Amino acid sequence: MQLGFIGLGQMGRPMVERLKSAGHSLKVYNRTRSSPDIAAKADDAVAGEVVITMLADDAAVRAVWLDTGLARRLPKGTIHLNMATVSMAISRELASIQKENYVAAPVFGRPPLAAQGQLDIIAAGPKAALECCQPLFSVLGKQTFVVGDDPAKANAVKIARNFLLACLIESLGEAFALVRRCGVAPADFLNVIGNTSLGSPAYRNYGKMIVEQAWLPAQFAMPLGVKDVELALTTAREAGMHLRLGEMIRGHLLEAIAAGRAEEDWAALAGHIANEAGLSER
Repeated sequence: MQLGFIGLGQMGRPMVERLKSAGHSLKVYNRTRSSPDIAAKADDAVAGEVVITMLADDAAVRAVWLDTGLARRLPKGTIHLNMATVSMAISRELASIQKENYVAAPVFGRPPLAAQGQLDIIAAGPKAALECCQPLFSVLGKQTFVVGDDPAKANAVKIARNFLLACLIESLGEAFALVRRCGVAPADFLNVIGNTSLGSPAYRNYGKMIVEQAWLPAQFAMPLGVKDVELALTTAREAGMHLRLGEMIRGHLLEAIAAGRAEEDWAALAGHIANEAGLSER
C-alpha cells in the first residue's frame, strides 16, 4: 500500500520501520523535522490509501488535523487511521468531519513490541474502512479487537484499560513498599506474585521493573501516565460518574513529577511510594 504516517515518537518510529519491512511505501511527517526524508508539511504525508496518526495527545492531533484544516482536506477515498491515545471527544470531532473515512485503532504495547509487530490493537469505525486497514493491523499487531462502528468506542476501551494499568502500578507500588517495611525481600515477593493467581504478564513485567528500579530510560514517561489518567477522569465525567482511584492516582503521579521524576517511566511511581514510606532507593 501507499501510506502516509504522521508522528515519529517512540512508538511511531518502530511502526514505520515495521510497515516498510512489510513492503509498504510511506510518506512520513513529524512536527519536528529531523531528516530530509521527512515531509515538510503534514499535507505531503496525506496520500495513498491510508494515513496513520501516531501523535502524543489531543493537543498534537488538534494542531495537525483540526487547527490547520487538514481534516477537511483529506482526499476522497483516503482513510485516516488514528492509532494515537486520544479522547473520545476529539475522535468524535474527527469522525464528524471525515465520516466513512475515519477509523480509531489505539494500541497496547511498548516500543519493542511495536518493532516486533506484537501490539494489541483496539479498532472501531465503518466496516469498509476497517476492512481496508486489516492488512496494516496484521503487520503491526498480534491481535485486533473490533469494538463497533463508532470510532470513539475504541478510544473508550483504550482509556479504560490504561486506567487499569495505572491502578496496577499504584497497587504494586504500595504492596512492594508494605512487604519491604515488613522485612521481606522485593524479589521474594515478586516470585510469589509471578507464580500464583496474579501471575499475569502485566504484574510480572511491572513487578520486575519495580524490583530492578528500572525507571530509565523511560518507555512511557510519567507525564504520559498523567495524560492517560486525566483522559480516564474526563471520560468518566462525560459518562456521568467518578473514578475515585483515578483522582488519587493522578495526584500521586503529579507528586512524583514534582519530586523530579518527570523523565522516568511511570512505573517509578512505585519508587515515589517507597520514598513516602520511608524506604530508600539504591
